[in-house]
Amino acid sequence: MAVTLGYLAAAGGYAWALGSLARDAAARWLARVTWAVHTGLLAVAVATGHVPFLSPQGSVFFLGWGWVLNGLVLESLLGLRALGAFMLPPVVALLVLVAAVGGPGRAGAVAAADEGLPAASAAAVAGVGGGDPFGAPWIWLHAIIALLSYCAFGLASALAAMYLLQERQLRSKVFSRLYRHLPALEEMDRACWWLIGSGFALLTLALASGTLSAGQLWDDRWASDGKVIASLAAWLFYGLLLTLRAVAGWRGRRLAYLSLVGFAVILFNYLVVGPHWSTRHVF
Repeated sequence: MAVTLGYLAAAGGYAWALGSLARDAAARWLARVTWAVHTGLLAVAVATGHVPFLSPQGSVFFLGWGWVLNGLVLESLLGLRALGAFMLPPVVALLVLVAAVGGPGRAGAVAAADEGLPAASAAAVAGVGGGDPFGAPWIWLHAIIALLSYCAFGLASALAAMYLLQERQLRSKVFSRLYRHLPALEEMDRACWWLIGSGFALLTLALASGTLSAGQLWDDRWASDGKVIASLAAWLFYGLLLTLRAVAGWRGRRLAYLSLVGFAVILFNYLVVGPHWSTRHVF
């Protein structure tokens, strides 16, 4: 709750700065302090044996952490001061949604059973020290890479929204206060392209690492899992998007709209397919 309220206040500070041309230094520092608290809570959970990928609550908590971390780094490196107003609201929405659906997630094989995870997943997590190379370490790596790919795609969609707002004002010749805070179109387009490429590379690694462990844990049944099929569809979509950019020269407004569509696919995969149409994934 403290993390959610901190991010909500920071998002409000960013929005106020955008609308009033005020300085956003307080909002940026609040976002950083909240992320530091977020990091501490996550570190304590891991140190006490809680695996953040065994429940929807835990995976959302880790996803929000990675999302804000990447956003703050991008904000600092590229000077995208307005990014916080676009990257924080989705994090707050996810944290509120998962809090409304259920309480804090529990860890270990007991939590796996309580959350309805398959016995194979519980056994894999319980076998961390059993020397099985395809046990929990592979699952952890697979989950971390997959969630970080979602972070990259989410930030790309935030930049796409910023691009479309800026581009619309330029086309209509009607400039609001927001116009002065948004970066140049070329800069946002380049950053969006870089994030999509990074997310695609991470998603490729996630699919590959998942394949290595899934064959050992679930034999050939893993290929028919709903999350695997949906993730492959998302991978093909972003692969097509990158191909269109490289070969056909699609950029600008087209890339922005496709980035928003792609992230909608990612969210559907994460929030709907994983919890409801998969027996082996909660992330």
